[in-house]
Amino acid sequence: MTQQKTIAVVNATGRQAASLIRVASAVGHHVRAQVHSLKGIIAEELESLPNVTLFQGPLLNNIPLMDTLFQGANLAFINTTSQSGDEVAIGRALADAAKRAGTIQHYIYSSMPDHSVYGPWLPVPLWAPKFTVENYIRQLGLPATFVYAGIYNNNFTSLPYPLFQMELMPDGSFEWHAPFDPDTPLPWLDAEHDVGPALLQIFKDGPKKWHGHR
Repeated sequence: MTQQKTIAVVNATGRQAASLIRVASAVGHHVRAQVHSLKGIIAEELESLPNVTLFQGPLLNNIPLMDTLFQGANLAFINTTSQSGDEVAIGRALADAAKRAGTIQHYIYSSMPDHSVYGPWLPVPLWAPKFTVENYIRQLGLPATFVYAGIYNNNFTSLPYPLFQMELMPDGSFEWHAPFDPDTPLPWLDAEHDVGPALLQIFKDGPKKWHGHR
C-alpha cells in the first residue's frame, strides 16, 4: 500500500476507528468517515485532520449514507456497535454496500467470538452479533480480514464499571479485582495508539496475506 488510498470508516469517534483515522491521515491517505454527531471533542478533532471527510447520520436503515460512504473507497474498516441499533442488520447492510460499491480491495471488520458455538456456554450479548456479521461477510465473498481487539487499557480511565475500578493501596500501588485467574494472560492494548498502526499494516500487507484471517 505505497500509494494513497481512500478508506471508508464507520463509528469514527470510537477508539478503534479514531486511532486508524489519525494515522491514515498522517501518512496521506484519504478517509471517508461516518459519525453520529459532528459535536464533541473527537468529532471536532477528526474534522480538523487533513484528507478526512465526515458524513453525519445514523447507520440503521440508512442505505443512502452507506452507499455514499463507500463511493470511491478502496479500503474499509468497520467496527459496528450495539449502541447504533440492530448490530447484525447494520453489519450486513454495510457489507452489502461495500460489495455494491465494487471498489473495495480490502475490508477489515472488528469482530468477536461467539462462545456458544464452542461448547455449553451462553453467548456474550455484545460479542455474538459481531460473530454473526463476520460469518455473513465471509459468505458474501468480500476480501476481508477480521481483527479481534483485546481489553482496552483505556477502560480504567473512562468506564465507571466495577470491573474497571482499581483500589489504591497504602503503599501507593493499585489492586485490581477481576473474575479471572491470576495466572491467566490477558490481551491488553492501548486502543488509541495500538489499533491504528496495526490496521494500517494489515492494509499495507493486503488481502493476499490476510484474506479470511482473524
